[in-house]
Amino acid sequence: MRKLKTSDVFAFCRICSEAHVRDEVKAIAAVVQKEGAEADATAVGYDLILSVVEHLGAKGAEHMIYEFFAGVWEMDPDDIANMDLSELSDTIKRWGSEYVDKETLKAFFGSLSRLMR
Repeated sequence: MRKLKTSDVFAFCRICSEAHVRDEVKAIAAVVQKEGAEADATAVGYDLILSVVEHLGAKGAEHMIYEFFAGVWEMDPDDIANMDLSELSDTIKRWGSEYVDKETLKAFFGSLSRLMR
């Protein structure tokens, strides 16, 4: 696993564009920007992922999510697609607590919201 980097912002912008979740992302970004260091990275991450997955699932483009997580988790996209749901949840929690600090999350959402204007 690794921390978020600049290319992840652009990858996630493409996912958000495909999923048509611009308004949802902007609302979540606003919460992160407002709460700053008080934002719960895991809760924010779940909100965002669920919003995107809900929309991507309807369009059949979930592979974009697998590709995104494959990059940050340094795994194969097929391994993520076939991951047990409890393992997925545990991996998201571990990544959120070990690799995504609140300042990185704030910067990520700040960049994401600026690029999605």
